[in-house]
Amino acid sequence: MKMQLTKCFKVSYFWLILGGVWYPRSLENTRMLYAVNIYRVFGTIFINVGMLAIQFIYFFTVVGKDLDKTVDATALFTFVGYLYKAITVIKNRRRINKLLDIIDNETDKDDLLRNMAVNINFISYFYNGWACLTAIMWNLIPFTKATLTLPFYYPDLPPSSQWFVIWYIYQATILIINGVAQTSADHLFGGLMAFAATQLKLLQYKLEAIGTKTDSTMEIDGRAEKELTANPMIRTQLPNKAQREQEDYEETISCVEYHLKIIWFVEELTDIFGGAAFGQFVLAAPLICLSMFIIMTSSDVTEIVTRILYFGCLSGQLFIYCFCGNLIKTQSDLVATAAYNSHWTSTSVRTQKALHLLVIRGQKTISVVAGNLFELSLVTFGALLKSSYSFFAVLRKQHDE
Repeated sequence: MKMQLTKCFKVSYFWLILGGVWYPRSLENTRMLYAVNIYRVFGTIFINVGMLAIQFIYFFTVVGKDLDKTVDATALFTFVGYLYKAITVIKNRRRINKLLDIIDNETDKDDLLRNMAVNINFISYFYNGWACLTAIMWNLIPFTKATLTLPFYYPDLPPSSQWFVIWYIYQATILIINGVAQTSADHLFGGLMAFAATQLKLLQYKLEAIGTKTDSTMEIDGRAEKELTANPMIRTQLPNKAQREQEDYEETISCVEYHLKIIWFVEELTDIFGGAAFGQFVLAAPLICLSMFIIMTSSDVTEIVTRILYFGCLSGQLFIYCFCGNLIKTQSDLVATAAYNSHWTSTSVRTQKALHLLVIRGQKTISVVAGNLFELSLVTFGALLKSSYSFFAVLRKQHDE
């Protein structure tokens, strides 16, 4: 039975399916697909568009009138970012499935890939669980107020209204689904980047092993040189040097092709998710700033805890992008070194030429670029946090005045 490395995304699949963004490939070309598509339309209207409509109306009702309420209404931008990511996943579902198939069809199921799948699976439970807890806590904030309100305050209904409970359940439900589905999309993107980085690491091991067979053949030939003079029949029992050189050459060509496949994989990731990642970064700096502002100015313990959790989700989204993007950068920079560290001196001329081409290509860093403007790396993450703090300092000063 073929090992499915991408089972590590099963939790993210579930929430994306629940949000109407994804559907299992097992339902393709079946009658059930009609029902799934109906649900996806329903989910898009009542989950994604519904949440955005509530946020837009509330935001433009309070903007410019009350600074604290305006800040609180900026949760709108969180869902704008999610809608963009949802559209990206829906539009590029087949391309994403192709990337997932490449991972599952990897013939060399090295321990590196298995361990990465385990880590990605653990992160999915932790990260999506964190998002779910944040959404639940957000739904509890109205109960700490003097007068019970809706989680997002719109429409402005009194608790005695017959519509209050219905609207509360609706907002609470779509908040949880939207929140966790958003982190699931981030997890899917980050996980694919992590697999690309792991494949680069696996490529390095393969490159460093090139020439070892030829080296061992030369050592055996040297030890057996005197015995061969006395007994020529022993030669038939020794490894064939030409055969070993051919194997090294084939392995080198395999590494070159593997490297090209990884480059295509990363470029495809950039093309699919680069725009969504850019949108996330554009929205993240002010959102992080505003979350810090509410944490510092609120007197409601439940709200403070909720905002801390929310701050963790926001920074976690960016950290996953930047950390996994940084992994790809650092591992790609080591490919040329791994090729040079191989036993190339023991290989044939054609093998050395192939390795030389790989070294030249490996000197060009592979990276995931957001919106064709900046690379996803830890340097970018640090710059974003610095910008967020600058915005926070300005907002805090304005509030104090």
